[in-house]
Amino acid sequence: MEARPPRLPVPEARPYSAGRAKAVMSNLSPPALMEPAPTTASTPSRASRLAPWVAALGGLGWFLWLGGGKVLPPTRIDWMMREDWAGHIFGWLFYRNAPWGLPLSASPNQLHPYGTSVALTDGNPLVAVLLKPFEALLPADFQYTGLWLGLCFALMGYFGARLVREVSSRPEHQVLGGLLFALAPPMAARFGHPTLCAHWLLVAMLWLHLRDAPEAGAARRTLALAALFNAVGAGTHPYLVAMLAPLAVALAVRLALGRVLGWGAAMVAAVGVVLLDVLVFALFGYFGGSGLGAEGFGDFSADLATLFNPMGWSRLLPDLRAAPRQGEGFGYLGAGALLLLALALASSAVRFRALRAVPWRRGVPLAVVVLLMAIYALSWRVTWMGRQVADLGALYEPFSRLTAAFRSSGRFVWPLCYLLVAGAVLLWLRLWRERAWAGTAALVVAVAVQAYDWRAQRSPLHRPTPFRRLQAPEWAELKGPYQHLALFPPHVQWVCRYDEPVVNALGYLAYRLELTFNSGYASRTPPELARECNAPLRPGGVDADTAYVVAPEHLASFLREGARCGMLEGLPVCVAGHRTDAFARALERQPLR
Repeated sequence: MEARPPRLPVPEARPYSAGRAKAVMSNLSPPALMEPAPTTASTPSRASRLAPWVAALGGLGWFLWLGGGKVLPPTRIDWMMREDWAGHIFGWLFYRNAPWGLPLSASPNQLHPYGTSVALTDGNPLVAVLLKPFEALLPADFQYTGLWLGLCFALMGYFGARLVREVSSRPEHQVLGGLLFALAPPMAARFGHPTLCAHWLLVAMLWLHLRDAPEAGAARRTLALAALFNAVGAGTHPYLVAMLAPLAVALAVRLALGRVLGWGAAMVAAVGVVLLDVLVFALFGYFGGSGLGAEGFGDFSADLATLFNPMGWSRLLPDLRAAPRQGEGFGYLGAGALLLLALALASSAVRFRALRAVPWRRGVPLAVVVLLMAIYALSWRVTWMGRQVADLGALYEPFSRLTAAFRSSGRFVWPLCYLLVAGAVLLWLRLWRERAWAGTAALVVAVAVQAYDWRAQRSPLHRPTPFRRLQAPEWAELKGPYQHLALFPPHVQWVCRYDEPVVNALGYLAYRLELTFNSGYASRTPPELARECNAPLRPGGVDADTAYVVAPEHLASFLREGARCGMLEGLPVCVAGHRTDAFARALERQPLR
């Protein structure tokens, strides 16, 4: 008689309680593409832990290839003495000489007597405030913008690798994925606005959306990181926060939908992030100048073809037409990322079964927010290759104050760009997780094509900037007897006439002599300043504590007021007629009568 196998004990059935339901739902909390691969270990290997740092070094290396080696040394400032860069560095330099006050980045010595702030010169107020306590230890010629740019590229690689780690434990996948993010064209194209190169914040927020949060404690830590990224963004540039805050709200909604957090706790967290952003804005001085509005909404937009329009940056793909100001909506993914996205979509058609178990609905909050931002990027004037195809003016009319504040709507296409890159990488690795070599090979090709495609020689970091320093020893005599250096009339970018070389030369001189200066570049300026652009010299208007560099057509007015005027390094300079100090006497060597 054949022996019967022993009966195994049957586990006792437990009631399906609310607690068990919550546990089951928490296991489904990751959004789309987040179901971990079978090779993913609970504790990352040493190589996996090092992978993000290797990707960070790769991102820094790409920055150096784009010309970053010329701008990294903090004592090199000449390269910044042009266009928007000049506004950024002078925001920092005058802030160094300013006393502490509120807002924290206030700079009363610039655009005197109205003042401005590092925030309103796009000078990265967060870094400026952090460095100000060490001002006495820093050399006179010191800039942090080059270091900031290098950090942005390194962090882009780092968080790109952290994002890839959520679906692949293989270090080579993480490094290659991080490099693909670091090579993203929208970031490299933003060198003209260094604070807006912090695209790593957007990728970090995508990583938080993909990060597993199986219980309430992990969810709270995830939201705390989201708040930290928002605070960094708020201290860097308002446009970043305008993207980060909605992503944080979507993250709170995702955690609530997954029943990891209650709706009340999730909404409190979302509101808290928004309030934190407003508080940082106020502390750093964004609420100033002539208000938050400006013209251009509808012009600084993204075109419907922006994702594959290289606008002159590609070696491989042809340029498409775009409107003159649509460079602000530059969203070209790069030939490598486009290739990987096409491969992933094609593979999904033949390996459809591999996608059936993915909880796509968990990614709905993120997808909705990113899509809404992409629609806003198109503005009211929707264009296809530069030609208007739709008019959404009626839709945006009730929100004119908001659209004026964020007139460069095209920038809001960036979250879509990075979501598509992330989707391409994660979808490919998900589809071919059983054949790791296929994932590696495709990523190697994508990174190589991406690097080759970008025309690195067009980087503005490669172009030298001539900067004229005023060398006459007589200028040093201003320090002490005088408090102010002024152009008459003032030169303010976008407001008055603006002779950039003269403004930069005099601004640097005023900084070194610790004088105030009435001219410069700020994103928002007081309306009173605009009225001085063409105002004549009023009777008795020659201030005794001010040295004036006078436009030739106004020189006669100063002479009628009894001012003492002379030429100094080719500049007509006037001071009050009763002054007899060394600087006033020096003007008599080349007098103007």
